[in-house]
Amino acid sequence: MQRRVSQEIELLLTAAAEDGSCLVAPCRRLRDALERRVTTGEVVSPAPHLYVTREIWDGLSQTERTRHLVTGFSRLHPDWTFCGTSAAVMHGLSVPEGLQRPLEIVAPSRVIAYPRNVVIRRYGNDAPSITTEGVRITTPERTVLDCARWLPFREGLAVADSSLRLGLVDSERLNEYVRSAGRGLHGVARARLVARLADPRPENGMESIARATIYELGFALPDLQVPLHDPMDSRRVLRVDFMWVLPDGTVIIGELDGGEKYRNPAMNGGTPLVAMRGERRRESRLTIERPKIVRFSPDEVEDVAYFNRLLETFGVPREREPVIEIPDEVPFSELVPVEAYGLP
Repeated sequence: MQRRVSQEIELLLTAAAEDGSCLVAPCRRLRDALERRVTTGEVVSPAPHLYVTREIWDGLSQTERTRHLVTGFSRLHPDWTFCGTSAAVMHGLSVPEGLQRPLEIVAPSRVIAYPRNVVIRRYGNDAPSITTEGVRITTPERTVLDCARWLPFREGLAVADSSLRLGLVDSERLNEYVRSAGRGLHGVARARLVARLADPRPENGMESIARATIYELGFALPDLQVPLHDPMDSRRVLRVDFMWVLPDGTVIIGELDGGEKYRNPAMNGGTPLVAMRGERRRESRLTIERPKIVRFSPDEVEDVAYFNRLLETFGVPREREPVIEIPDEVPFSELVPVEAYGLP
């Protein structure tokens, strides 16, 4: 009997994992057996009545964990529609990991039998929805509208930019939807600004957050992902993340150093040292026309006082007064261990 239960659990856990979901125990007998495995550490229960093996859970990114939870909960509660950041994750949009909890739902009942740090009911009225991978989620337009009014401006813009980049919605349609469907909703003024500034060109959410911070600080918005010809090879195009061209012809190039290109073997040519050499060669070729090149990391963007002074120092023009308070600057220092570059 014990062996049969164990085999059944193994099959169910494997099938759920293959579907990108946590397992929902189909009966009390198996749920009790799964809870015993949770006690031994073999199985994880990231939310009530949802299970996944420790090995699989530990190997998932935060976004993959969110997808597993959403898919599992949709099987437990087929009447739920996921909205906000939960829907955004299922659409494949850029959502910072720290903002993916709690899961957000549209549900007819106000009574949700889960702690608010696990699931939160956002509203109960019908919302336009679609079903993807067996999960009911709000439409791309509604998802962007909700994220843009619930999230901070920078993170909301990252969601909106990625929706355009993936082709889930176009700019005109998004702006019209926010104007019409957002009328009277809390936070709609911020959502309108997000929709107006949304752009498909940023390659990732951090570029969107950097651009949003540039806007908040009152600086001129840069051109994005600008192609420049490699002076050593006219067939090769070098793309820069941000670029400003001043009235006097001065060119300022902004480059966001995300770090992954140094760590990820698929992006670094095999080692961090190869990535560093390639980046230095690329930058040396960009400087042949003598532009100013300002580099910054995600941490430096988040240090608003430092980022403000950095852009000022490089001569990025300010078009308007900042819309956020710029704190007193604390001296910025960033210590990178030699090991990060693969050097002896």
